[in-house]
Amino acid sequence: METIEERFAVLEARVKRLEDREAIGRLICSWGPACDTGLGEEAASIWTDDGLLVSDMSRLEGPRGVLAMMESDGQQDLIRQGCAHVQGVPLINVEGDEAQAINYSRVFRYTDPGYEVWRVSANEWKFRRTADGWRVTSREAMVIDGGDASKGILKRAYASSGS
Repeated sequence: METIEERFAVLEARVKRLEDREAIGRLICSWGPACDTGLGEEAASIWTDDGLLVSDMSRLEGPRGVLAMMESDGQQDLIRQGCAHVQGVPLINVEGDEAQAINYSRVFRYTDPGYEVWRVSANEWKFRRTADGWRVTSREAMVIDGGDASKGILKRAYASSGS
């Protein structure tokens, strides 16, 4: 039979894992509102200094690269048109001070009289626990076009333990 201390330690570890997953989910979900409203500093703040965002469209290095993208004419045009970067529910795997998440994302653009799906991507996010909490160390976002890049990301969801 387990002692109260052992049971408490197990419970404490489970709560910590849930808190970690919640914090990581919030980081992922904070990306869209920042991108859609032009909050460049907020979008940049979720990344580590050595963070990397790679997609089939661009390669952004660290918070400065994210901030430059947010201030770019292309992003500003998208914001003025009306856009919504919507993240799907992530499958999150936490292992100590490192974590990984796989999810879908969609970007909608406003077109009178409604919206169109502009982009659908498969995403692999990686995170590190820092003194300031969880931060993104990398994100690979590949458009779902039937190619191997996006399929590879989605298949990696099954390689993680899902803890």
